[in-house]
Amino acid sequence: MKAATVAAVDAVGGVSRASQLLGMGTSALTKYCSTAEEWSKNFIRVDLAVALDRATAHPFISTAISQLVADQAPASVGELTASAVLRLDGVLDEVVRTIAVAIEDGHLDAAERQAVRSRIVPAMLFLARLDAMMAGAC
Repeated sequence: MKAATVAAVDAVGGVSRASQLLGMGTSALTKYCSTAEEWSKNFIRVDLAVALDRATAHPFISTAISQLVADQAPASVGELTASAVLRLDGVLDEVVRTIAVAIEDGHLDAAERQAVRSRIVPAMLFLARLDAMMAGAC
């Protein structure tokens, strides 16, 4: 949830822009993004999550919630190791392969767009988790 919140905040232009959009202070929003132990149980409210997702091109938080509800929590980056980087390579390669197949005939229909998006969102979530790990918070 934290990584999805970070991804959604980044997608709307950062903490300042997201806080203006949601009508809340940046400090509260930063706590929702923070992976620090003291804020580990502070998550964005559902009404704010929906508003934030509606302001982005991808439903980052809604996707994360769906995965949690389906008891399929997203895979974490875990410790930064060579195998974690290879997992990222695989996720990004899926995006590239799906796009290549979709545009091969010179036409991109609605089903192909959806197939590409279904690969992009998990890749963005993976990258958001990696970014959150590197930054420690939004």
